[in-house]
Amino acid sequence: MQNKIPPIELPKFELKREFGFSDQDFERIRALIHKEAGIALNPTKKDMVYGRLVRRIRELKLPTFAAYIDFLQSIAGKREFEQFVNALTTNLTFFFREEHHFQILGEFLRSLAGKGEINLWCSAASSGEEPYSIAMTALESFPGSKPPIHIIATDLDTSMLEVGRKGIYSAEKIAKLPAGYAVKYFDKLPDGSYQAKALLRDLIQFSRLNLIDGNWGMRKQFDAIFCRNVMIYFDRDTQFAVLKKFHPLLKSHGLLFVGHSENFYFASDYFALKGKTVYQLAKPKA
Repeated sequence: MQNKIPPIELPKFELKREFGFSDQDFERIRALIHKEAGIALNPTKKDMVYGRLVRRIRELKLPTFAAYIDFLQSIAGKREFEQFVNALTTNLTFFFREEHHFQILGEFLRSLAGKGEINLWCSAASSGEEPYSIAMTALESFPGSKPPIHIIATDLDTSMLEVGRKGIYSAEKIAKLPAGYAVKYFDKLPDGSYQAKALLRDLIQFSRLNLIDGNWGMRKQFDAIFCRNVMIYFDRDTQFAVLKKFHPLLKSHGLLFVGHSENFYFASDYFALKGKTVYQLAKPKA
């Protein structure tokens, strides 16, 4: 009978961090970002939070994360709060993401031809690829004329909004556009990047808006609202609150476009599924 070889126990190494970052620090950050941006950070995201905020701590020459959080909550730290939120928000986006939405949008816009100005809201615009995709769809839907369309593009992250306003993108991002769109809608710059032409930029108004703010300041109704791949970061109560505020801002025929992994069955009193991740206003119950 052979003797069993006992398993080898490997020594446990603790990651040495440049700055002190305790579990309590992480929980304070989770509470702050939820309060200010509605983002429900998963408890497993501690390393991600460290990686995204450590540059701010270096730049401010603070000794620990606790000192950074204290600074954020002070009067002097009000300006830093914008940098804090920008660092922790995710900005994954690309042109014509979830392509079927733009096919639906094109058909929808053509059905509104001759019925006056069409107002569209891209409520999580990030660096601008989504509102520019909406603008290109609008121009394709009204060939030969300036489309009667106004697009409001909002986001929480001011640094991303600035990218959107300039409309300058790398050749790699532009290469993924549908055939012919790069030449038609973008100008190549001397450094090899591309800038959206004025006919695109003129359709879009970029501005900062936090979806969990009490007052959005919207004074018009929209024919369509895009809110894609952002509410997955919200808890259920925050999602429901945002959807209730979308409801009166959408025209009776309007469409709400959401992300591929988002399902709002719990808001069935307000919205009804019309197609693949596209909602319309729910019909009043008898």
